Amino acid sequence: MFMMRLKTALQLVLVMLAARVWLGMGLEAEAPMWPGKGVAADAHDETAVLLAPKEAAKEPVATCLFKPHDSYPAMETAVDVLYCPVCGLPPDFCQYGPSWEKCKPWCIENVPHYYPELSGVSLEDAKKKAEELNAKGKEKLLPGGKVKREKSPRVNIRKLSRGGRKCVTSVAGLDMFGIKLDDVAKLFKKKFACGCAVVKGENTAPDTVDIQGDFEDEVIDIIVAEWKQVPQEKISVLDAGNKKKGKGR
Repeated sequence: MFMMRLKTALQLVLVMLAARVWLGMGLEAEAPMWPGKGVAADAHDETAVLLAPKEAAKEPVATCLFKPHDSYPAMETAVDVLYCPVCGLPPDFCQYGPSWEKCKPWCIENVPHYYPELSGVSLEDAKKKAEELNAKGKEKLLPGGKVKREKSPRVNIRKLSRGGRKCVTSVAGLDMFGIKLDDVAKLFKKKFACGCAVVKGENTAPDTVDIQGDFEDEVIDIIVAEWKQVPQEKISVLDAGNKKKGKGR
């Protein structure tokens, strides 16, 4: 009985010794190589452990400049925030916006400290490019990239029947010559001594000046006499039609 216990104790000691030897070999295999050293540092070498922080201290340490909002002093008055007049973003975000090339001249003139890389950029060249982009954005393109021609301004006069014998003379297109339709309605009302009003067009139709009565020929004479910017060859009399209900203004 005694011999069996002794044998078991010896086996346990051998297992513990084998495990300790195996663990010691693993630590030596994983011992780090310090910069500038030709041999691996012993895992149990206190000198290597003490030298490690000194070697690591030579590397630059990154500093964080972030400042949390609660560390700032309390706001007592409103703060005027500068925004770009072109894109509406803060100036330092213009380069990420949808119109950076258009914003660039303004940024060079007003906030150059945000964009030091633009110090060598010509302001005149930046302005020319921005003007070209603005002009290109105004062009209406047809399918295929063709430029759509602007519609030539014309004045169209049409007599519309209204409830049997009554008729209305409708004049459209004067606003395309820079003439205010409210002024036109006042003048026609005074000249013809009848009802006259500006009617807002629906479904992309132009606004018109509607006169109560048949005054096709008289309207042409008054337009040519009162507004010299409207040549007579730009005035057309269209076929008669039916008066549709419109929105007066």
